[in-house]
Amino acid sequence: MEPITSRPPLDDHDLATVRQMYGEAQNWTRHYEQLIVNGNVLIVSACLIFVGLAFGDKVTALQASALMIIPFVMTIIGITLTNTLFNLYAVCIQRMLRLENLLGCFDPNRFDAIDKAGPLLPREFMTLPVKRPTSVRFFIGMHGLLGCAYVGITALKWL
Repeated sequence: MEPITSRPPLDDHDLATVRQMYGEAQNWTRHYEQLIVNGNVLIVSACLIFVGLAFGDKVTALQASALMIIPFVMTIIGITLTNTLFNLYAVCIQRMLRLENLLGCFDPNRFDAIDKAGPLLPREFMTLPVKRPTSVRFFIGMHGLLGCAYVGITALKWL
């Protein structure tokens, strides 16, 4: 995406619409970030409850194996949920970049008359595709590690 340097002037109604859309995109971006964290914390907590149940004193190896299927499936659901929410997050970021471009935030000359400081946002912010935030990488890695741990713990129960 290249910065828009020549654009038709927006009337007040169009500008208000773009600002409203930008605010909504920001809200949805924050919402998806929170859902990634809260959803994964809930999934991991539920998984640990089943792990605790599977390794109770009166649980046989077969029952423990059956119970451990639940956290393993929930781990797969956690990875899928994280990827889905990240894709929705990335769409919102792309929408925000487009609206920022429309508002002239990347135009190096637009605000020169005010402070000669260049564009409001550096061009590096326009980089696509959207990179995975640390929380997404953390939770996908954690689910992978926990999935392996569930298999290993189940194998130990049979020994």
